[in-house]
Amino acid sequence: MTAKEAQEIIVVRSLAESELGLFAAHRASATSKQRAININSDIARRLLSSDLFENGGADLNCICVYGSTVVRAPRRLGKSGKNWRLGGRKIEGDAFAELDSKDFILIRTCASNDGSHPVSIFFISKTRHQVVHAGVAAIVERHLEGSMAAFDEGDSRFSGLAEHCPPMRWEAAAPSKWELENQTPRAVPPMPTDDTDAQRRPKTIRDKLRSPHILERMLKVAGDLSAPAQLRFMETVDQLASQLRSVLLATDRIVAIERNHGAFWPSMRGQRTGFVDGGLANLSMLGSAPIAARVGAYTVVPGMEGPEREDFFVLKHLIDELYAHAEGGVYTDTFPDIGALRDAVRITIEAAGAVRLLAEHPDIRWLLLHGALVNPVSRYTDVMQDGRPRHHFPDFSDSALREFLPPDEPQREGRDRNFISVHLRQLDLLASSDAVVCGVIERESTTTTVCRAVLASLTDDLIRDLLPIPPGEWRRWFRNAIDPSGDDDFEGQRITDSLLFRCVLEPGEALRPVEVDRNEERRAPDAWKDKILQYPKPVVSYIQSTEWNSPVRVELFRKDLPKFNNIASLVMHCSLLLPRYAFPVGLDIVDKFARIPDWMSRPVNTHTAVRAMRVALDNGDSRLFDALRRMLCGSGRDFLLRPGIFR
Repeated sequence: MTAKEAQEIIVVRSLAESELGLFAAHRASATSKQRAININSDIARRLLSSDLFENGGADLNCICVYGSTVVRAPRRLGKSGKNWRLGGRKIEGDAFAELDSKDFILIRTCASNDGSHPVSIFFISKTRHQVVHAGVAAIVERHLEGSMAAFDEGDSRFSGLAEHCPPMRWEAAAPSKWELENQTPRAVPPMPTDDTDAQRRPKTIRDKLRSPHILERMLKVAGDLSAPAQLRFMETVDQLASQLRSVLLATDRIVAIERNHGAFWPSMRGQRTGFVDGGLANLSMLGSAPIAARVGAYTVVPGMEGPEREDFFVLKHLIDELYAHAEGGVYTDTFPDIGALRDAVRITIEAAGAVRLLAEHPDIRWLLLHGALVNPVSRYTDVMQDGRPRHHFPDFSDSALREFLPPDEPQREGRDRNFISVHLRQLDLLASSDAVVCGVIERESTTTTVCRAVLASLTDDLIRDLLPIPPGEWRRWFRNAIDPSGDDDFEGQRITDSLLFRCVLEPGEALRPVEVDRNEERRAPDAWKDKILQYPKPVVSYIQSTEWNSPVRVELFRKDLPKFNNIASLVMHCSLLLPRYAFPVGLDIVDKFARIPDWMSRPVNTHTAVRAMRVALDNGDSRLFDALRRMLCGSGRDFLLRPGIFR
């Protein structure tokens, strides 16, 4: 039977978010692993001949059309488990990035297709085809079942849909009438230069706030507010970002970074660059101890060829008791903040890995750490009650000190074995190195610390002529607007550093670094003020690499401030090496190298449990033995836990 004689059918499907993975343009952001379009079983029966349906499907010659983009490829309509799906190779083309859930797919072919008839697949986007999308919705909205509907030739609704999905020819050499009318032959454009983004007209703050990638983030922040409050929240962000950008530009606080891979990477030739990250295993042991950790490093020399160009190192790997009991032996005391014990180990062992890397490879010029360079440390001290320690934060064990500090360090006693003293020494070693050490954080912050530091750095003389009100009054209004929790006259959510600077900065721009005191005196316990006030104050910046992603936070030691433009250029160009991935790719590599997956944590759990049990038996520690027994049994009702069974 020829296509002319065969009865045609048009199938309409409302596109689901889980189906966007079929398009190459959506692969990077797709949340589902599905790579096909769902087809209802009864509609698959109408599309395929009875033989093909009974055999579980067939490969069909499909022509996918969106606007002027046409993609021809065989695609499998087959049964996967109990579901029917139309899949095949990913659909290439940047134009398909405009598609979203609730857009329409129009599939036109011959009913009971035996595989000899082509399948025309048209995509109707509510973004580009607003009128057509509304017309299709009016036709099919009462007939959709399971997000699908089918209309046979001769049906009046078939005629209404047919004009939006004309039949296409499979042979690419013989274009259809539709293709001849909608496509004009044109030469392949040259590869865009690195300056394309720089030549684009900068968006206004109002335009940026209405772009999908920022609007989505703002709705997440203000999602629990009423509609009028959400509108006022957006207007507040618009006002704050517009005024702050004007002030920062006038005071030379925004640095433009040239995006030019062709010029930048030759300037990095021969300069070894290191990336460090660490990971902890998920151990279900007693409290915080023992700890299983691993720190990895990745180094690369741009411009070098051969096996010496790249190196991977496991800088630290240990499964050990890192905290010491006050009277020696295994740490079995309780501390109310178990997370603080684990975080202290993570921070310390990653810094130890960076110190070791610089000691063993003094030729490293640039070192990027995944995480903050300087952390607030007041959390890692004794828990006080009525001016007296209620719970002591444990000191590091001898084995931990050997891992955390260089071998030539003198023996430590007393409070010098505590996290605050040990980590301070690590920061001193990093700050005194010849390399530029930089902390890079891609996670969106929940604080306003950097914005407040920027406001504090703007003196009255600098901004008086730029503001409609006195500088002091403007600062108070600005602080209350970004964090309205303490002011009854304001409403809404906190406007975080990440959200605000995402609106303020254009792609290829960076905030000139400002000093941030992570360890303020007012937060430091009296017993540790002398140490905590010695902690360095990093200079912090935000770098906006692309318009699609949040800015990256960068932290440096003050001594490296003159080289900020170089490190900002390095971070940005590393972030642009992969498409739609605005984070230094070297840190992503070392993150995957150092991470401890769950399948590795399980045998580590077994090893540490056996080891702890052996220690308890050797020392005759009945309390620890009983605690381990409870943990290993996993249930409070277990027979072995009944009172007096071993006594």
